Amino acid sequence: VIFTARKPASTSMEAAPSIGLHCPHPERIRTPDSACESVRAAVNAIIGSDGGTGGVSEAERRAIQLANFSNWEHEDARLLVYMRQMYIDVGLVERLPIDEDKLLSFLLRIYAGYNQVPFHNFRHCFMVTQMTYSIIWLGNLHAICSDSELVALLTAAVCHDLDHPGLSNYYQRLAATKIASSYSASPLESHHAATALAVLSDPACDILASLTAETRSGVEGAIQRLILATDMAHHAEILAEFEAAVEAGQFSLQDLSDCSADSRELLLRIVLKTADVSNEARPVATAERWIDCLLAEFFAEARLEQESDISPLPFMNPALVRKAVSQQQFIGGIVLPLSLALARVLPRTETDIVQPVKRQLEFYTRLVEDEEREAAVAEED
Repeated sequence: VIFTARKPASTSMEAAPSIGLHCPHPERIRTPDSACESVRAAVNAIIGSDGGTGGVSEAERRAIQLANFSNWEHEDARLLVYMRQMYIDVGLVERLPIDEDKLLSFLLRIYAGYNQVPFHNFRHCFMVTQMTYSIIWLGNLHAICSDSELVALLTAAVCHDLDHPGLSNYYQRLAATKIASSYSASPLESHHAATALAVLSDPACDILASLTAETRSGVEGAIQRLILATDMAHHAEILAEFEAAVEAGQFSLQDLSDCSADSRELLLRIVLKTADVSNEARPVATAERWIDCLLAEFFAEARLEQESDISPLPFMNPALVRKAVSQQQFIGGIVLPLSLALARVLPRTETDIVQPVKRQLEFYTRLVEDEEREAAVAEED
């Protein structure tokens, strides 16, 4: 399947505005040049350290295919090397082809483009990319999808939160930021997509350079649409569309390659959306640290909003949030239904994603029940 050029959803994709226009203190969150140079040197040292393997052992290559992988044991440079390996192992470097120097330059530029915010940072980028990669293997998508589809999916995962300021679309709109006025819908997601295309337009980072103009236009459009699909404001709509497509028999479990291009892209949106909320499919020790990171970012936004006379959203307000309750609602209302929908088309995700998500839901449900019992006892006393 070759992507044909299609316009993205009704949103402008002009050059991305500077982060200073939608973040009060951009200098505080930018990844310093010194850190980027240090990571660049470390990446080059890893790649050149083990003749012919690119610095990634066979055991590591198997580990990054697993849905229970944890980022916390690894330094950023190692994670970048793993991301490079993903493009190699799904066959894109050889078949598209992708120049390896450009691939490395692209990934290093992406690293520099993620900000040092509590949650929507480079490590979140890695985890979403890694889960996307895991689903590619679980669903055998590397053998089913075209190279155009694979490079669009993997690159959308890499770039899906690029230049995120740690402040939500809710803040962007109510604070009347430049980014909110720059796009007609999904301000942050539109900004991430525009920033991604700006990086790809640099010849040194152009991993799509080998494509024809028509194919490239189609891939870039798919990257935009996939990133836009991560806007949770459209979650219910996209999930309902996917479930209706499944019910209508648009996905053949025997051979997904028979699906229409539109149906396959809808599946890829669900893959990326599942990966974007996939921390709850990982072991509790891994997931809990990510939950704390997310709450730290939410609470920081709430404080800023209160200082600006903006009422924080309830799920971001530290005065209202109970962690166990929030997790129970998020997993039960978002993560589990999404995972179950994906498993209807990619059955192997049932064991590796759905079952762990169910265990997480059970874990937080027990915590909520324990908290309620303790509160009831305290009232009686």
